[in-house]
Amino acid sequence: MNSRQGALLRALLEASDYRTSADYARRLGCSDRTIRTDVKALNAFFEHEGFATRVGRQRGAGLRLSLVPDEENRLVRLLEESETEMHPRYERLCQEMIALTCHPGPHTAESLARRMFRNKQQIQSDLRWWQGMLEVSGLSLSVGRQITVEGPEWTIRGFVMSMLFSFSTAAVRRRILPSLFGTIDPYDRQFLERCIAEMQRDLGFEFSSNAQWQFGVYLCIMVTRIRLGYGLTSWRGADGATPFFAYLKKRLERHFSLAVSDAEMGLLRDMAHCCTWQWSLAAMEAYEPGERARAVTDDIASALENAFGLPLPEDLRKPLAILFESGLARRTCGLVAPNPNEEAVKYETMDGACLLASVLCEVPSLVEADLFSPDYARIALVLLDYLDQAGALRCYRVGLVVNCGIDLALWGAHRIEKLTSRLKVTDVLTENEVLAAVARPNSTLLERFDFLVSFEPLDVDFPSVTVSPGVSRSDVDHIIASVPLWRRGREVHTAWERETLSVGSSPESLFGSLHERLSADGLIDMPPARFERLVWTLSVVKDRTLVFAWCGLGVRRTGIRIYRLEEGEGAECGQCTMAAVLVAAPGDRADLTPLTQGFKRLVEDYADTSDLVSDDGFFVCFPEPE
Repeated sequence: MNSRQGALLRALLEASDYRTSADYARRLGCSDRTIRTDVKALNAFFEHEGFATRVGRQRGAGLRLSLVPDEENRLVRLLEESETEMHPRYERLCQEMIALTCHPGPHTAESLARRMFRNKQQIQSDLRWWQGMLEVSGLSLSVGRQITVEGPEWTIRGFVMSMLFSFSTAAVRRRILPSLFGTIDPYDRQFLERCIAEMQRDLGFEFSSNAQWQFGVYLCIMVTRIRLGYGLTSWRGADGATPFFAYLKKRLERHFSLAVSDAEMGLLRDMAHCCTWQWSLAAMEAYEPGERARAVTDDIASALENAFGLPLPEDLRKPLAILFESGLARRTCGLVAPNPNEEAVKYETMDGACLLASVLCEVPSLVEADLFSPDYARIALVLLDYLDQAGALRCYRVGLVVNCGIDLALWGAHRIEKLTSRLKVTDVLTENEVLAAVARPNSTLLERFDFLVSFEPLDVDFPSVTVSPGVSRSDVDHIIASVPLWRRGREVHTAWERETLSVGSSPESLFGSLHERLSADGLIDMPPARFERLVWTLSVVKDRTLVFAWCGLGVRRTGIRIYRLEEGEGAECGQCTMAAVLVAAPGDRADLTPLTQGFKRLVEDYADTSDLVSDDGFFVCFPEPE
């Protein structure tokens, strides 16, 4: 199974209904014929691996995964474990970096070629790729008599960690980590696991399973780097070690027979406080956030109530304070914890995220905290449900058109309102009533409804969506995807342009170029520092495209820009190739849903958002600023 077939299998697992091969071809950037060929390959793969699951076809409907219920978890697990086989170059590149940073030298192109079972020319090509990638992260690759990675020690370790966690945990455990753990005896790894358990007992909380695993990987990297003579010499707050970490330092020195600096223990202490905890309702009730976290939560609650007229529910205050406190700890330590839900918050629910940002990014105490982007997204995720309760996002008025019995009419209205809070069935009409209303010169349909929903296609010049009699989840998704492009009965036409933008190799250079171009076009009027902070906080990297949406102060007029970034130095190392920007004037807040839906369609049509990871596209996310 190659990478494209793996992406197709993921898409089939996510789909809840039939979809045409053309839909999948558009999503994966290939032809219908290729999709049909890949379906045959997937069915052969299932048969070879002993699965009863198959990809089924239905004429006129498309493709659907006929999933045997007890095979779903096995299939997902196998898909994760096959990640590296689908991207063989990724595995080789990871093995090369682990060899350069965690194995004794000296390293040369010849020695790496022997270790990787590759020829010298291939290794030299990889090294040129690594030079560009390391430069983006503030590191360099010295190539001469011997090959070394040069730069601040913490940056090197952080880069290796981010590289290891770029793919699924199962794939990295199975294919990548053995070469790292080969430098650490099994007995030593068990000792490090006991150290982590003691650390959790001292701190009074348990790490999440993923955090425990990542912490264990970091300890292996730390011990290996110290053995090679690359220890940390300085770290903020290194002289304030607690009794437990002073005790842990002595244990590490005695067990591994090496000198561990106070800076190493200061970093370990910060990492422990920044790890994700395991939370239960009881633990949440027992925990008491600090005074600053409670004060910031009060500021957020006041700003939200002023903006949307609904007090923040009491049961959201403590989770918000906990999230702020953990985000502040990570900002203080300079450590970023990736958020797997960041794209879902900032892209999938873009209208709600924009509405929240217009309030949160104006709260002085939250702005002063300068949280990392993933931690801001955690706070926004908690507040999305509050937006629904407040009715802050536009609720569409639906006219349900029926030509059937009363049972289906009541069922359709019930299902539509149950499956989404964004639709309200204001009236049930017959098809004849709709045809008569449209025939009149001054039709009142425009005043009564935003669009019509029917069980059969309507031959009327009015926004309408056809659904199946069962009104399934996919029907409601179809409504949400198509209707928001209509605003007040008219299709939305937001001014947008496609342009080319020259940028440097750093994120700051890109942000500066974006600010200059948007200001010149008359779309925004704000200081560069404020614009850069907003982009760092609100943007998300979707495959190879930087996506940024903002609605609030500093926007002069609403507009969309899709920029193709000119290839410059380091372009081969997998940076973003495009940037998509939506800026909405404060007066257009009521129409954020149609604006963001139209923007996302433009992004999917014109930006570089392929679901496939190319050979050079493993690390496309920008690093956070110091």
